[in-house]
Amino acid sequence: MNREQFLKNLRASKVPLHPLQVDGWEGTIYLRPTTIGEVRDILLERGDRKEGDPPPPPDPLYIARTLAGIVRDEEGNLLFDPKNDTQVAELMEALADAAPSISRQINQAYDKLNSPSPAEVSPEGKSLSATSS
Repeated sequence: MNREQFLKNLRASKVPLHPLQVDGWEGTIYLRPTTIGEVRDILLERGDRKEGDPPPPPDPLYIARTLAGIVRDEEGNLLFDPKNDTQVAELMEALADAAPSISRQINQAYDKLNSPSPAEVSPEGKSLSATSS
């Protein structure tokens, strides 16, 4: 494979959506692993701070904002805009009365998507196969 083929294949690769049926809910929500671009954006936002700057104030909507960046529809679109304080506040209000098991189910499923499986973690000196999962 040459460089152009590699880039073409990489650009054509889509991050898969994973359905999640929350216990006691009608309908399905969808999650997908974090992309490299999303990780880059987070690091760039953190990189805006200079050494010695005070830490940013705590975000009172952190839990809802995090959830807003995870939950998607069947097309892969976010159900909430994590940068829209009105939407995030509405989500936080709904979460305030929800059972903790709801956000725990969603977060555990999301963490599993973003964690390497034992087969993906290479023991010292062994190479990984592209088909291991």
